[in-house]
Amino acid sequence: MDHGQLSMMADKFQWVFSEPLLNACGTEVKFCRRQRIITPFRLGLALTATCASQPVETLADFHRGFNALWGTTITYKAFYNQVAKSRFADFARTMTSRLIGDMTLKVLGFVKGRAFAEFRHIILQDGSSFAIHDGLREVFPGRFKAVKPAAVELHTTMDLLCDAPTTVVLTPDTTNEQAFLPEPASLRASLLLADRGYLDLHYMRRVQDEGGFFLIRAKAGMNPQVVEAFREDGTRLRSLRNKPLKAIHATLPKRQRVELVVEWQVEEHPLRLRLLISWNRQTKECCSVVTNLPAQRSPLDMICRAYTWRWHVEISQSHYGSRESLSLAAA
Repeated sequence: MDHGQLSMMADKFQWVFSEPLLNACGTEVKFCRRQRIITPFRLGLALTATCASQPVETLADFHRGFNALWGTTITYKAFYNQVAKSRFADFARTMTSRLIGDMTLKVLGFVKGRAFAEFRHIILQDGSSFAIHDGLREVFPGRFKAVKPAAVELHTTMDLLCDAPTTVVLTPDTTNEQAFLPEPASLRASLLLADRGYLDLHYMRRVQDEGGFFLIRAKAGMNPQVVEAFREDGTRLRSLRNKPLKAIHATLPKRQRVELVVEWQVEEHPLRLRLLISWNRQTKECCSVVTNLPAQRSPLDMICRAYTWRWHVEISQSHYGSRESLSLAAA
């Protein structure tokens, strides 16, 4: 980080953790009406400082951190009464959202004129499940009740160019992943990378209508109409045109990747996209991704390499989603 970026981060830090802003945040979510010793400003700064400086296992760690930072002798009961308020979660969520949103800087980029340089944001979306104590099955039910009766899912939205998460949400494992996709309007002049659990043709139509782009892993069993077909070397596969995908799937080349121009009927209108298919020799299965990136600027090989960027959010989730921290959050 150069001197200019460091100075910018210092200014942002002072703004995000300013006393008027945090106190107003506490009042806005109705966490604190009367401000005494444990004000939203003091509590928010103490929670952040404690998490940043030491491992946190219990509320007592936060209590000690608060007293040490502000030189107070607040009792544990008085401190607990504040964090036990139902509105405390709203305050912590709002504060964290502002912290993540305001403290990020663009640290990655592409040379002007090169592929992907035109995007304002490259958004990575993913959700990961974690088992928690079985006693929480009523509050956090798992999808696989026999194996994980209680589980949570961590939904993470990450901006690759900032190399930082923009949204992190913890929900029961049974919650639909697609509910946490970015709003289509927010993806204008941006690219979304996501796994097959997020594939929704209606959503993709809205993203495209808003001027956004996507690169999403395709689901098995999809059956669009194939309009055009090309091998990776550019050879046109005329025998595969104008047929349903299921009718030609078994005859697709396996030595080279294949690019198909496919079409679905979505909301009574055709949705034409690119479907890129490659054969995995180890798993003996096809791996495919669907995108609306134009072929002229984004050839097949470049798109396949770009999809590997999605691993950044997988690595991020392995950091944020340790079993110990998730169990503490659920408790």
